[in-house]
Order: sequence, then structure tokens, then C-alpha cells
Amino acid sequence: MRKLIQNWYQLAVYLAGGYALLLGLGSWTVQQRALLMGLILLHLHFFEEFGFPGGFAWLGIRVEMWAVPPVVADWPLNQLSAFFGNEWFALVVYLLPLLCPWWHWLVLAALVFAFAELVMHALVFNLAMRTAYNPGLVTALGLTLVTSWYLWDRGGVAAFTWLDLALAIGWIGLNYWLAFRSPLFDWFNCQRAYTFRPADLAKSAPYLKKEGRTLADYRFPGDEPKGD
Repeated sequence: MRKLIQNWYQLAVYLAGGYALLLGLGSWTVQQRALLMGLILLHLHFFEEFGFPGGFAWLGIRVEMWAVPPVVADWPLNQLSAFFGNEWFALVVYLLPLLCPWWHWLVLAALVFAFAELVMHALVFNLAMRTAYNPGLVTALGLTLVTSWYLWDRGGVAAFTWLDLALAIGWIGLNYWLAFRSPLFDWFNCQRAYTFRPADLAKSAPYLKKEGRTLADYRFPGDEPKGD
């Protein structure tokens, strides 16, 4: 189980394949197709962030906290908490509206989330790190294209109300807290067996280099403390 969780982003590719199979074999409405395509792209997004090219963990912490702790076990993220947080979001933001399409505000939450992902990856992370690309950008663009296609097909956002928007934003905020800030997330993050490994950090090499850092600047479980 530990090995599976440490490589959860590879499992995400298989989950994307499962959703693709559902999409291809089922008879779906436009809304359901858009949500299924969103689930496919979201799981590929996880793989782009943590698998290939990967390196998002260090970058995300650097942008959000302005500094990355030198002891990797002290990071506010590990593979277990990343798995929990990202899959929780996939379930409540994309799978739930697929199962409950009569709640329009849930569908709107998925649309808002897609555009928020684009803003974060295309603007926030790139501007903070002075880069043209960061892990997750390509699939974030894909999510936005699917969302735009869905909105174009249904003639825009006229079917949604301001109450729908308020509920959608509140739902995203609540579940962001549950997924990445709650005591449950903290408990997952305290499980040091799932601390990021040197191979995970090596994927961040281009961003480490921009900051004048190397793998040697970080300590992993089992490393001897460096002397003065």
C-alpha cells in the first residue's frame, strides 16, 4: 500500500483511462461528457504535476510559502496528503455533479474550478517563478478548453444564477479547506513514511536551479544532519 500511495500519480493515469472508457462506451448528455472529460484531464493533471514532468510539490510550496523548508519531512505536503487532497477534490468537484446533475451550482463549481486552475498555472505560478511553463499548465489549458466548449454549447452562463455562483465558490472554498487545510489533511501530512523522496525532488531541478539551489540543500528521512 505504501508503494502505491508513493506513486499515486501513476494510478491517476489508470483512473483517467477508466473515465475515458466510460466516456467512450456510455450514452451521455453534453454536460455529462464535459464532466467526464474534466475527470480525465484532472487525473492527467495530477500526473503532469507529480509524475511527468513533475516537480510541482517544491514549486507549489515555494510560491505559496515563499520558502521551502530544508527538511523535506517538514514540508506542508507529502505523497499521502497530496493523494488525499487531489482525489478528494476530483470526487466532490467533478464526480459529484456527474452523479447529481440537477444541482446546477455543483456543475458551476466544476466550471469555476477549471478557470481557477488556469489562472493559477498560467499566471500565478509562472509569474512567481518567472517561467513560461510549470507542471500542470498543459492539462489546465485542456480543462479550460473543455469548460469553454461546454459553455459555448449551452449558450453561456445565463442558466446559472448569482446564488449558484455563491454556492459554487463556497463549495470550492469549503472543500479546499477539507482537502488541504483541515485536521484530517494535517494527520495525513504527519505520516513521514510518505515524505517526498530524492527522485521526487529531482523533478524540480529546473526550478531549484533558478533559485540557486540543489538537491544537496534538502534533507530526507534517513539522512544524517549536516555539520556546521
